[in-house]
Amino acid sequence: MSEEIEIEFKNLLNEKEYQTLLYSFNATENELFTQINSYFDTPDWDLKKLHAGLRIRLLPDSAELTLKTPFENHLLETTDSLSLMEAEKLISDGKIKADGAVGAKLKSLNISPERLRLLGTLKTTRFERQTSQGLFVLDKSYYGNEVDYELEFEVPDYSIGKIHFDNFLEKH
Repeated sequence: MSEEIEIEFKNLLNEKEYQTLLYSFNATENELFTQINSYFDTPDWDLKKLHAGLRIRLLPDSAELTLKTPFENHLLETTDSLSLMEAEKLISDGKIKADGAVGAKLKSLNISPERLRLLGTLKTTRFERQTSQGLFVLDKSYYGNEVDYELEFEVPDYSIGKIHFDNFLEKH
């Protein structure tokens, strides 16, 4: 289990901008990886009403259950590690793990884990590059017949990160 504050900046991209940024980072094919996010909420959209989000993320060698909740103009991520087999079973059953840190956090928000249902799944091809300024992430995401592209920049400090992100956007 872990809890951490997520400070990130995002910018939607078109396909050309995405490809240009991959090139500028000298990204290689073996640096790209696929992740699959399955999202959950109650039938009454209780998480959405709280500006929160819940997902199971399948990575190449591991999985995790993450609840994101508002925290001081940012997001607090509460995460439980899962085995791939456990995560795949939860997704196929349309459920989440009710115990652990995420289950406890949901209960503290008066949301019963048993009421959660699977909303949908998003497949993403991801590239990450850690720099001295922060973590740059390029995503190409597939949902239904749609594809979208996004740049994320994760940092430990909002003010400094904002300056670096704005400079990066201006440069590129």
